[in-house]
Amino acid sequence: MRNGKSCEACSGLGLLLVRCMVGSVLLLAGYQKFAAPGGASAWATDHLSQAQGYMSTSLANLYVHAVPFAEVILGGLLVVGLLTRASGLVAALMLTSFGIASGGVHGFFKTDYEVASQLFQAPFVYGVLALVALFAGPGAISLDRLLFSGRKAPRERD
Repeated sequence: MRNGKSCEACSGLGLLLVRCMVGSVLLLAGYQKFAAPGGASAWATDHLSQAQGYMSTSLANLYVHAVPFAEVILGGLLVVGLLTRASGLVAALMLTSFGIASGGVHGFFKTDYEVASQLFQAPFVYGVLALVALFAGPGAISLDRLLFSGRKAPRERD
């Protein structure tokens, strides 16, 4: 039974905006790493020591070399709405790691009362948006809907 107050196009537009916000931030961050002097490998070399504080050297090396590619791929997938739930999960996990790396709790929240109006840090905000994409799904305006709309959940078939 449908709720008379729900609007599939409205929620689809809202989810498109959420996906585009977090996806474009990831896309631009990844592109910036490739376009910087020395490219993504120079960025990875510069940030390797920071990642080694949280994981083994070999895993840190793999992680920092994969980040620019993951940002571009995940950002693109979120913008177009393809594999949205998986992309939202991986993006949320990646943004959580960015928050931890940029200062633990301070990577997510500013606890200083002098800047109380700036409570939430960027990794927290974009991570929450990625979780919206994970839990709410792609919405009506997405490639997921276009490509996979023939598959219905068992309750929807009745």
